[in-house]
Amino acid sequence: MTLDELVTQLKAAHGDALLGVVLYGSTAADSGATQTRGHNVLVVVRTLDVIAMQAGGAIGRSWQEAGNAVPLTLTDAEWRSSVDVFAIEHADIAERHRVLHAAPGFGVSDRVSIRDDDVRRQLEYEALALTLAVRSAITRVGRDTRDRRALLASQASRAVALLRAAVRLSGAVPAPDAEALCAQAATLAGFDAAPFVAALRQRRGTNNVPKGELDSVLDGFHTGLTRFVAYLDGRSTAR
Repeated sequence: MTLDELVTQLKAAHGDALLGVVLYGSTAADSGATQTRGHNVLVVVRTLDVIAMQAGGAIGRSWQEAGNAVPLTLTDAEWRSSVDVFAIEHADIAERHRVLHAAPGFGVSDRVSIRDDDVRRQLEYEALALTLAVRSAITRVGRDTRDRRALLASQASRAVALLRAAVRLSGAVPAPDAEALCAQAATLAGFDAAPFVAALRQRRGTNNVPKGELDSVLDGFHTGLTRFVAYLDGRSTAR
């Protein structure tokens, strides 16, 4: 499914209630839309009923099966009021985005309206939550090769978003390329970037992690997250 096809399906599902569709994250810089996987998309609607949610859910599953994150769907009221609780998403979108569809009056948040303290609180919470989710998933999938690869692919996007937020909070400019960003954050927090790059490539479908390397990549991914959490905790304590 292409970005244009996604927008077409969202228009059919939500009709006049669809206010905005925004591509954000590393692939938003690809003005030629040559990247076909690994997209992050925000969907903003005026209202959301059960029928629209069911239709949107079917679209989201197809979009995810195509190698993308499930679209973040919010009502207009939720979008406008979530700048504090979804500060990371608002900051990512403000920094780099491409509007795929916009009804009159729809717009994204200005960076100046996003408070660093809100980003920091969300980052600390979500980094630990992601670490625990990965830990739980590792125990659940066991030795299954496909499931272990799927685990890495499913968590890569969120990990990169959190790494980007940390780099931004450090005062540095996040690298536009996701793999370079992993290296940048790894230097900052003291972990190995390679497992995160492997997870990204797995998610994009550009390179399957070899079966014999899955355990070491998963271990490195989990270890990297624990060190990232410790880095964030240390910065919080220092403040």
